[in-house]
Amino acid sequence: MNDSGPRHTLTRRRFLQSTATFAATAGLLSACAPGQVGVAPQSDGGEAQPQGTKDVYITTLAAFADMGMRDSTALLNEVTEANGVRYTLEESPEGWETKALGMIRDDEVRWSANGIANAGNQWNYIQMGMVQPLDDLLQSSTIEWGKDMQNAFMYPNIYEATQFEGQTYYIPMKLNIHLMGYRQDYIEAAGYEAIPETWDEFEVMLGKLKETGEAEKVVPFAARKEIFRTLGTAFTTFIENPYDEDNRLKIDSEEWLQCIAMFKRWFDEGYTNLELLQDPGPDWQKGKVAIGIDSHSWIRIGRSVWGNDLVQGTVPPKTVASNPKRTWVHLDSGFVFDGAPDAQEGLDWLLSVLGPDGAPADRYWSGTLSFSGMPVHRAQYDKLIASNNTYPELVDAYEAVPNSVLQPMPAGKYYPVIQAKIWPWLERYWGGEVSAEVAMENTLSEVEEELAKQVG
Repeated sequence: MNDSGPRHTLTRRRFLQSTATFAATAGLLSACAPGQVGVAPQSDGGEAQPQGTKDVYITTLAAFADMGMRDSTALLNEVTEANGVRYTLEESPEGWETKALGMIRDDEVRWSANGIANAGNQWNYIQMGMVQPLDDLLQSSTIEWGKDMQNAFMYPNIYEATQFEGQTYYIPMKLNIHLMGYRQDYIEAAGYEAIPETWDEFEVMLGKLKETGEAEKVVPFAARKEIFRTLGTAFTTFIENPYDEDNRLKIDSEEWLQCIAMFKRWFDEGYTNLELLQDPGPDWQKGKVAIGIDSHSWIRIGRSVWGNDLVQGTVPPKTVASNPKRTWVHLDSGFVFDGAPDAQEGLDWLLSVLGPDGAPADRYWSGTLSFSGMPVHRAQYDKLIASNNTYPELVDAYEAVPNSVLQPMPAGKYYPVIQAKIWPWLERYWGGEVSAEVAMENTLSEVEEELAKQVG
């Protein structure tokens, strides 16, 4: 037996269905950070612990351990070891999800918490029986801010994104606000000082960028082949709520058809191309792309090559200038494993590392801005963004959050399947083979067929 808190019942059938569902969607559930790194588990180092100290194991992807979680864990241990708790952070091995489900099935769970669940994974992890609800653990924690999570974040919709069926399942580990990143020198060469306010004006600018960049073979615009990045972000500016009553992206709406028609014009006019769609990152770093819509990592990567002055960012244009700023926003979070051997300590690690203040939190949140994501707490926002001029585009980005719909957790039911099915049809539409209506009808038909298979 173990001190795990509330448990879900994980039958053999549920386990087999969960692993099959995960296998079918593996690789499609990535979010803003680089893909999962397959490495041997690695501890956070340090000297041997005092006799009688409890070892609590946490896992996270290697990229996020490097981003700051490893250092934060070491800082936390400086406090907790005196109270008999030592945390060991291990890099998630390849195929960790299947391994974790097997541990839960056999009641032999090693890890007490995980540092990251991408937004697109969270609903699926709950359905798999991988994650336990946190409400009782939050109230029994000695980390006070967790007892008032409803009022802990910069915006109410951040808290709402941690909830499923009235219970708290996740602790936010980074906010992802998508932006338009661009080369300042390229738009100035086309006669602009800033990105135009509306899509109609922006489209005119793309035509001028095509002319001024033709000699150096600079493509005006790059799209990424992931729904939640370029296309999904643009769509949020066309519609107040991009999700229907079932939390499925409204890919059959009139606004969606208008959005993909805009992109088709750009393909037809040579403002972008299908070859670049496959992976625009290398061309962006080589200076062969003028503008892209993506996570803030797009801007960071560009600045690492070209410097802060030449790479700027802003929220995307609007359909009408009087509309409020909107963009794609999603929340990545940490969680406590169902059946965790030390559930309370696992939650306390999350609250300490991902909290609003303290040395472990300061180290972690500063790392997000160097790699992936943005703070969810006002104190960290004020310290890292509002008080300096390093990231002026993020001030603009945060202003769009109250007007935007955070990706709802149940959207994870549809997202990986839509991602798998929509792109062949979009490319056929943009290539002139089928109409937009036919492309989306066939996409939705294939999505429903795939979901029916998973249920069956």
